[in-house]
Amino acid sequence: MAYKSKRGGLARFWAVFMTILLAASIFFGIVTEGFKNWDASTWFKKDAEKGTVIDGDGNEMNGDTVYNMPSNMVFRPALRGATPATSVTIKAIIEPLDATNQLVDWTIAFVDPSAAWANGKTLSDYVTITDTNELTTTVTFKQAFGEQIIITVTSQDNPEYTDTCTVDCSQKLGSAYVTYAAGAGLEGDTIVTLNNATGTASNWAIFKAYLSKDGQKAASFTYNTTEVYTIEDTYTTTVSISPSAALLAEAKKINASAVSGSYDASAGITANTDFFAQLLGADFATVPNLYELGKVLDKKSVAQPFVVTVTTTSTYTEDVTDTYYLAYAASSIGKAVTGIQIEDGTIIF
Repeated sequence: MAYKSKRGGLARFWAVFMTILLAASIFFGIVTEGFKNWDASTWFKKDAEKGTVIDGDGNEMNGDTVYNMPSNMVFRPALRGATPATSVTIKAIIEPLDATNQLVDWTIAFVDPSAAWANGKTLSDYVTITDTNELTTTVTFKQAFGEQIIITVTSQDNPEYTDTCTVDCSQKLGSAYVTYAAGAGLEGDTIVTLNNATGTASNWAIFKAYLSKDGQKAASFTYNTTEVYTIEDTYTTTVSISPSAALLAEAKKINASAVSGSYDASAGITANTDFFAQLLGADFATVPNLYELGKVLDKKSVAQPFVVTVTTTSTYTEDVTDTYYLAYAASSIGKAVTGIQIEDGTIIF
């Protein structure tokens, strides 16, 4: 029996060893890109953000395809510059297609080299083309540029025949900031600003709710964009507020009919009963229910009451979404006092 026990233990040892060896082989196969990259400093680094290129019709151009030379292209840079460089290959079309001499000359230049931005700049630091007499050339974008560039192809057989491609660089959005002004006519109200770094949900803005008033906190937008470009972009931002799961759970304890809704705060916020009705349902948003909810929030049992999603779209930038948390001053929940009345008459001592 002792002999069998030793053999069983040895078998288990080798089974575990082979499992570990297999897992290690898979791991190193992945991080070394098929056992080809043994530079450990690069194994866990994220790919650098790359730029993209589109033609004049808005179609994206990738580096694996040869495109007939368009009349214009737009380089959309990465926010921190295009690293690694972004390249596309374009092709000139000779007429007739069976012309004997198919050789051409390619040139590239700033449209206005004396322009304020271009003056003193070296073009090859920003955009290059391959030095070739063939019908195709590869255009490589290295970083954002602030003056239009023109690529010209000229027939060697007949230099009178040329064609050009104008190259632009688009403005690109990093993040959108939203500011809500103090509500009109709401004493003691404060400005709310959603302006943390893009893609985060760490900031904490607080606004006051006045259930008997309709004063609106109007929204304004500030856009964090790249500073070097030839085409200015335009942006459209929508803001949506929804209750967090924790807030909804507390609301259901107060009124079982509470639901998860959303409030369009793109133009502004009017923090009254209608606001809460859109967020938690019409059956919930009555003053007694909201007063009870206010007491819950005063105890800070709900750390993040509302989730605010800010989404910005534009022509040249991928949609940018920022997420924030929003609270409200629970002590302001309830009907505001509008006056005091006493019975007519005289009090005699």
